[in-house]
Amino acid sequence: MDTLAIGLDASADALAYAARRAVRRPLPNLVLLREPLESIPLESFADEVTIHFPWGSLLRGALAEDDRVFDAICRLPRRGGALTLLVSLTARDGRAPLADIDISRMLCAYRSRGHALVERRAIRPADVDAAHSSWGKRLDVGGTRLGLLVRFVRGSAPA
Repeated sequence: MDTLAIGLDASADALAYAARRAVRRPLPNLVLLREPLESIPLESFADEVTIHFPWGSLLRGALAEDDRVFDAICRLPRRGGALTLLVSLTARDGRAPLADIDISRMLCAYRSRGHALVERRAIRPADVDAAHSSWGKRLDVGGTRLGLLVRFVRGSAPA
């Protein structure tokens, strides 16, 4: 198999859970890292990058609110590579749900880093199933809880 899957999480518990699941459903060439994304020197590395229901600094980076993490996210896909974000925020998370102005600002930030928007829509339950996100399922994203799926393709570096 020519696929390398890298799972990153700040939580040792989350990585332990992922490792247990990987034993039950083996995935060849899987690496699990407990490191902040911004400390990993990967550039133009991935054909596909997916961020599922981030929180903390990864959420701020995915929303282009934390420049160091945002830069690291933007660097990961190779030219032509996909970057998919699945995000769900409610007041219960200590943040207001994403307003249109927040989404517009985020989309402009990705565009300025050479990422072209190819899809933007509400998350559906099938998206959560396809992501194999137990957290997304527990939150009932796409059901009782709204979420946003945004997909970009990395083009050439911006001028």
